[in-house]
This record gives sequence, C-alpha cells and structure tokens, in this order.
Amino acid sequence: MKNPLNKLIVPLMALFVFLNSCNQDKQNENKETAKNEKLVSAWEDSGEWVQKLSLSPDKVIRNATWGQDMMSLKDTLELAETQPEKGKSYTLYFDDTDLNFSDITYVANEENKIEEINFDIFVDSADDVQPLIDQWKGYLDVKFGPSEVKGKSILWTKNNNTRILLENVSTPKDPGIKISFKAVH
Repeated sequence: MKNPLNKLIVPLMALFVFLNSCNQDKQNENKETAKNEKLVSAWEDSGEWVQKLSLSPDKVIRNATWGQDMMSLKDTLELAETQPEKGKSYTLYFDDTDLNFSDITYVANEENKIEEINFDIFVDSADDVQPLIDQWKGYLDVKFGPSEVKGKSILWTKNNNTRILLENVSTPKDPGIKISFKAVH
C-alpha cells in the first residue's frame, strides 16, 4: 500500500530547505547592515582630522583600494615637496599655521598599483598627539578589528587584506604620529 503522504514529503522538504536558506540570507544581511552602521558611527565619532585624512569609511583608506592603478588615483590635495621613487605624496593642511598637517604617501609596486598608504601627521602641540592616537585607534578597531599595543606602536593584524602600524614618532621639536597601511599578499 502506498501512503499518500509519501508524495508530500519531497515538496515539503524542498520548501523547508528553501525557507531555511532565505532565513540565513536575511540574518547575514542584518549582520552586515549592523556592521556597516557601527563602522559609519565610529567614523563619524572619530574627529575632524581622522575624517579629513580618511575621507570616508569606504574602501581601505582615502577611497583607495589595494591593487588600484596609481593613474586612477583621484586625490585633489597639493603634491608634497618631496616625492617617493614609486608612488605619489600629497600634503593636507589642517589649518593656516603650517604646523598641523599630514603628508600622505601612496606607494606603488612594480606594476604601478597601490600597495601601501602612509600618513606622517605633524601637530603643533605634544598635547594633541594622544587624543589623535585615541581617535584613530577607536575608528580602526571597528574597521579592521582589535589592535595590539606594543610600546609606542599599535598594530592591526586581524584583517586578511590590510596590516596597519600606528606609531607615536614625536620628538621634542616635532610632535606627531605615523600610520602605515599595507596590503597583505
């Protein structure tokens, strides 16, 4: 004797699998949305200088991506006085004093693709260094995962594509920090 329920088992199983898959997709979408909202919030809370330097929470930093062709770089800042052998360097002034500024250097590989972005940030007062470090750390911890503090350096190594080193490079005459973003191959 054939049971009429046997004919319903296959379609019911297929429906169950389909609904479960849709539920998983919705959960993943909700997690991604929450993560993006947290990142945007951290960027908005990071302070004026971090926002001016990073431009947005999109892409790696300054709307650039690893492997992007240097020719496609669309930075509107003025070129720095000294230029690297491979890449381009720009200067961003935070005010009219010429004491608060950052040199931003895009380093290219042999194929002229971006593989490193460095910020040399100089501030007028040594009192401005630690708050700036704290603002960067708060933002980068959300964007790239938890950091490790090693002496005067902070490292981000959890992200599969990017390694970051933030250092307090202050001298008595020139207070400031250096941040290096490097592609992981």
